[in-house]
Amino acid sequence: MNIPDPLTLWRELEAAVRHTLTHNELAQGGLLIALLSAVAVQARSVPAQTVGWLKGRFTVTLDVQGDDPAFPWLAAWLAAQPVGRHLRHLGVVTRFNEQMGGQNLCLGTDRDGDEVNVRLVPLSGQVLLRYRGHWLLARPARTQRQAQGRASGGFDHSLTFRLLSGARHLIPDLLRDAYQATAGQGDGRIEIHVPSYDSWSLAERRLARPLGSLMYDGTLLESLQGDLHSFFQDREWYADMGIPYRRGYLLHGPPGNGKSSLVAALAGTYGLNVCVLNLATPELTDDRLNTLLGNLPRRALLLLEDIDAVFLGREARAPTVKLSFNGLLNALDGVAAGEGRVTFMTTNDLAGLDPALIRPGRADRHLHLGNASPAQVAGMLRRFWPAWSAEQVDALAARVPGGLLSMARVQEFLLERRADEAAVMRDWAGLVGTPCPTRLKLAAAG
Repeated sequence: MNIPDPLTLWRELEAAVRHTLTHNELAQGGLLIALLSAVAVQARSVPAQTVGWLKGRFTVTLDVQGDDPAFPWLAAWLAAQPVGRHLRHLGVVTRFNEQMGGQNLCLGTDRDGDEVNVRLVPLSGQVLLRYRGHWLLARPARTQRQAQGRASGGFDHSLTFRLLSGARHLIPDLLRDAYQATAGQGDGRIEIHVPSYDSWSLAERRLARPLGSLMYDGTLLESLQGDLHSFFQDREWYADMGIPYRRGYLLHGPPGNGKSSLVAALAGTYGLNVCVLNLATPELTDDRLNTLLGNLPRRALLLLEDIDAVFLGREARAPTVKLSFNGLLNALDGVAAGEGRVTFMTTNDLAGLDPALIRPGRADRHLHLGNASPAQVAGMLRRFWPAWSAEQVDALAARVPGGLLSMARVQEFLLERRADEAAVMRDWAGLVGTPCPTRLKLAAAG
């Protein structure tokens, strides 16, 4: 029996190990984890100052806080990586009609027909992953928020990536890939943001509604579009004239006539997002309002809904309102007010507003969105039933009492009968209070 040469065995073993470490990423990761563990054990006897120097000298750390817009991109991206599935502490983010990537699961649709999606995001732990040929240590974390020396019940989230100094050039690629894989997907949706303490958080991503689906009287829509378009094109002109680059709009009229829908549709048309703020929120103070407006996301419209519910004249309508009237004025156009901001305010009661709040500079244009006119009703009928004749449409629309029905009421009536157009003719008298002409009944039956 031939006894193998020890030197030959050693060389073969060395070659096998080298081949494994070169071509097997799992083995590479295992060896790296073992080395890091050994270093961690030995580091207990090394002064903390020395350990800190070694980390600072040979590694780069990327920290992302939970209130930063990049956090949901990176968290969703990490959860979607193969090793991200090894994290044992996960959270659920539930959204309607939103698919942002990551471990996204569609649970079905609710009674309104909206998709119910949940996304799994990492909360704590750490994973070692391979990214573009380099090792990356990812560590999500959350800490309980403190308020006046006691736990407030909320949590602050963060995400830390550590990589070797030689891989520093990968940071822009990492951010870009995370964005493109999640929020950067061109799905034709707009983002709705709501306040989260002193910053903004994404509440919903929804499909942008076409402006053509909205019905307004006269040239209101065309006029507003033209004004906004001119504003977006005139930044340099504002600077040359020394005029603050801001624009404000007041939408007033009875409820149910599309004030908020108009803002969302405009945002979708111009590729913007919407930040919605309720001024009556008890936690909203003057300082917090200034901070929130200073932290508005880029390319966003600010929507202040139902401002008549906050102040009657200059007095707060409820003792729970912490915001002062002067604080609101200063936030809208004071010295610290931001440039490039477009603000929409909505109200159902124009008479209850103090003139100082809606003067030019704060509300540059006042637009009345009234109840349904015959022309608006005709436009909605044509959208529901484009095959109807002009005679049918005009005859029905002419019987709508001016200024008595909201557009929401007319739309609800048509939605309930969208599968039975004959029922529209039959029940129209119940909507408008006048009988339907015989010829229209016959036309519908035919």
